[in-house]
Amino acid sequence: MTERDSQRVCRRFQTGVEFVPYVTWAVLSVLILAHIGTGLWDVGHNRTGWFGFCFGERSSPTLIAFGARTRWALQRDQPWRLLSYGMLHAHLAHLAMNGLALVGLGRIMESVFGGRRLLLTLLLTTLAGGAASQAGGAALSVGVSGGLFGLMGALMSYGLWHRSRLPTPLRELFGRRLAPWVALNLALGIPLAGVVDNTAHLGGLVAGVALAPTLADHLLDNRRPSEGMDRVVLGMNAALVGWVVLGLGLPR
Repeated sequence: MTERDSQRVCRRFQTGVEFVPYVTWAVLSVLILAHIGTGLWDVGHNRTGWFGFCFGERSSPTLIAFGARTRWALQRDQPWRLLSYGMLHAHLAHLAMNGLALVGLGRIMESVFGGRRLLLTLLLTTLAGGAASQAGGAALSVGVSGGLFGLMGALMSYGLWHRSRLPTPLRELFGRRLAPWVALNLALGIPLAGVVDNTAHLGGLVAGVALAPTLADHLLDNRRPSEGMDRVVLGMNAALVGWVVLGLGLPR
């Protein structure tokens, strides 16, 4: 890559990062609304007070009612929980940590792949994380962290896949700067087993690594997303979201 090409790719990335990441903020808004909804449900059913609404842990019956992934629910033909669990969080600190990570990773992901592919990656890797959690034997799981590991995996995979074509600053960003964070978060999950769903993290990470090479990006030449691919991506997003919405409306 010539110096001129390198500067052009870096400018594209910088321009993308400076734009408002609409999809990232939309996803964060959904997570916040879902957390408010579970809190109000707990208050309305006398499971907590207003202090608990703000800072307390959401009750298991409420999380299950709103779509948490549980072993027995999936065994009773409720597979949509493999996605809906990602919208829910156990408490404010859980939501805050995942929300901050989503804003950071989502902004980068949107600048590289665009909003539609960010949403597709997040949905598919959350799904993979839920499937891994189910296979790993966790009784109940909530949180979008499996999808966040998927975003990290996708960005690392992109950096590795196109390392010969990326300018040095971006190659380091998607490699040496991001990889330690992934390793650190996986390592932190080991002593917190039982509190942190490590299998969901691994499932999302592997799915993200596998998915990234199939996605067109906005940075490198000759890899502009085609109109046909955009339609496929949008259709898959709509189908996955519809699957969750339909499942939430089914009697349990």
